[in-house]
This record gives sequence, structure tokens and C-alpha cells, in this order.
Amino acid sequence: MSIHSAIATNRFGLGARPGDIDAVADDPPAWLREQLTEDAAESYPADSLISAREHLRSFYDYRLTRSARNQSGSEPQVDPEAAARYLRDARRTIVQEIQARTLHGESTDTPFHERLTRFWSNHFTVSARKFLTTTLAGAYEREAIRPNILGTFEALAEAAIFHPAMLIYLDNWQSVGPSTRPAERRELGLNENLAREVMELHTVTPASGYTQEDVTEFAKALTGWTVGNPRFGQMRKGETLFAGPIHESGTRTVLGKRYTQSGGQQAKAILHDLCAHPDTAKSVAFKLARHMVADEPPQSLISKLEVSFRTSGGDLTALYETLIDAPEAWEAEPRKVKSPDELLTSTSRLIGLNRTLAGDARDVFESFAQSPFTAPSPEGWPDTAEAWIGPDSLNKRIEWAGRIAERFPTLDARQILVDGLGDLATETTRQAVARAESGSQALVLALMSPDFQRR
Repeated sequence: MSIHSAIATNRFGLGARPGDIDAVADDPPAWLREQLTEDAAESYPADSLISAREHLRSFYDYRLTRSARNQSGSEPQVDPEAAARYLRDARRTIVQEIQARTLHGESTDTPFHERLTRFWSNHFTVSARKFLTTTLAGAYEREAIRPNILGTFEALAEAAIFHPAMLIYLDNWQSVGPSTRPAERRELGLNENLAREVMELHTVTPASGYTQEDVTEFAKALTGWTVGNPRFGQMRKGETLFAGPIHESGTRTVLGKRYTQSGGQQAKAILHDLCAHPDTAKSVAFKLARHMVADEPPQSLISKLEVSFRTSGGDLTALYETLIDAPEAWEAEPRKVKSPDELLTSTSRLIGLNRTLAGDARDVFESFAQSPFTAPSPEGWPDTAEAWIGPDSLNKRIEWAGRIAERFPTLDARQILVDGLGDLATETTRQAVARAESGSQALVLALMSPDFQRR
């Protein structure tokens, strides 16, 4: 058993399963590199899950049913049967998506790949907190994020930003060029939400010095990128498409550069330059280092990742390999407090999902205020300790550990330390567990120890 194998399974991965630490001890970095393959993305159990396009088609079918029932009236009338059916489907969808993601987190043999998927899904957040995105957030992660985390940052960004779920979540599907005829006829207008969040959160950040005018110009370039509805024909319904009649044509200027491309290529040309911008490299390097290593990551690590991003043209696999090769990422002291999702996932890998959740997965996640696919804003879930360790959240963790100990008092806390933490378990924690008055108390001490609550 080695300290590096414990770090690989806990910090880079999602937590060790019994036997994992010993299994990767020969070469932990090689174990991580082996996960950077397309096979890891394809292992996700998505056979029973529905695509975003099919969900949107169901939504439009519901809307059409409502319209048909309303032909004789002037006021909108929702068809109760169709509405109830759609809402049932929406609730069932989010439950199924959470269950699939949770089960995969517990059982996957490529936990480093899964951690990276969840990192990027949070970076390019689409939340199920909107009515329509309730059915789309899980499909978005499966379709836009999961298949693209090993390519270039630009390819990942393009897949995420032009996915129907993102176009709907940040309202670009209803954004219309101010000078277009549809805007004049239907009193529609420009929506800047997607342009603003792409610049502020996904790419260059305010450090680049972009202005409100830059956001407006980018938003105009993005007009036309929408989601097919019945007016575009049955075959295009529910898919991303470019609608020329609602695009604001003309030359755009963003961050001092003029873009003369026409149609849908204009927005993609701007996105290309935003992805290649030096401030994007700085932002991505900082966020990845913060997520993997510490809330205040070493500047030396940030610099290595930034150089890798810039010199490789945003090659994400090269970025991960730089992270694996960095000594700063392998320091023994765990400095990242596990978020609720990380805590529940790492525990499930160690003692089993049924013991960890003891009920419906969605209910347990919601009790910790971090249910998958429901980030509170486009900024995603916070990634620092202060967001997750306050008096109330700490009490919830203690209560959760107590429930597990009460239901499964025969679990061997000392073995859990060995299997889950290996050499990361400190002597202080080992002694506290060994001196506990009961098996239940020992289990609570193990699960609530600083060693297990951090990674």
C-alpha cells in the first residue's frame, strides 16, 4: 500500500472501493492515464435514458395538444391530461437521471474520468431548476459533456454551448436580432444571457476586460442559433439549428476584433477566439487546480496547467497529463473538503450505495442541498470549503453518519479506514476509532474524521 495510490483513488478519483488502493499501488499515475480513453465515456449506463431531442419532441407534442384543445377559445387553456402526463414524465426523468449517475459513481472502474466529467458539467452548467430543463439537464451531460472531455476545450465548449439544453437554459433559443423582420412583427428581442455567461463563466472571465458592448455584439452574433420547433418541420423538431431569418446580420466587434463571417459561422468564430484567449487558459488552469488540489492551489501548479493549455491549443488530455505529472497534485495533506456529492459518492464506493443513501437517492442528495443537475445558477455548484462546511451542514453530516451507524452497527470502522483511506488515515483518527465505546460510535468517528471528510 502506498500514499500515492490512496491519493490517486481519493483525490483524483471518487473514493476507494475495498481493494482499490492495493490494486493501483504499483503505478498510480499509469492507472489514471489508462482512464483517459473513449471507452470510459462509453461505459455510462444510458440505454434506458431518453435523449434531449426526444424530450423536446414530447414537450412540443404536449404544447400541440394544448393548442388543439384551445382552438375555440381566446384565452390559453392547458389540457389537464396532457399537462399531467408531461409533468409526470419530467419528474420521472430527473429521478432516473440521478439514479443512473449515482449508480455509475458507485461502480465505475474509471473514477478519474467520471470526476473530470462532473467537473466540466459544473463548469458548463445547465440546471434542471427551469421547467423545460428538468428533462434536459441529464441528457445534456450525457450528450454534450461526457463524450467531449478528452478532446479540445473548444470542441467541448462548442458542444456544450450549442446543445439545445444550453440554448434553452440561457434563453438563446428565443433571442431574435433587433433588426430582423420577425422582431418587428412579433415584438421579440435580443437576449444576452448566453453571451454574457460564456464570456463571464465559461471562457475569458472579467479579467479580460470585456465590456457590455462586447457582450451585446456576441449576443447579436448568437442570434439564429435556436431549437427546432414544429414550424421547422417534424424532422428538425427538438434539435439545434440555425435560423437565418432571426439572425442579426452584419459585422461584429468583440474584444477589439472584427468578425465579418455570415450566418451561424460568426458566433463560432468568436467562440474560437474566446477559447484560445490567454485569460481562458488562466481561468481553466485555476479552476482545475482548485477542484483537484486545494481551495487556494499552488501558483506553480496553476502556471503548469496554464502553459499546457496554451501550448497544446487547449488539448484537454494533455492538460490532465500535466496535472498527473505535477508533484503539487500528489502532496499528502488532503486540502479539499468533500462536497455532499463527493462525500456520498466516496462512501457508496466504500460501503455500498444502499447503506450510504438508505432511501431514494434524490431525497438524500436534497437533504444535503446538492441534488445532481440542480445547481443554483449558471455559475454551478461552489467548489470551496466555506460553501459546504457551516454549522448546519456539519450537523447534517453528523446526523447522516449517525443514521448509517444505527442501521449498520456491525460495519468494521477500522477496516473502513484501511480500505478507504489507506496511508491517508492519520494515527489520531486510527486511535480515536480504536478507542470508541461501540461499533456505532467508531463508525461515526471514521466517517466524520477530517481524513475521510477531505480528499
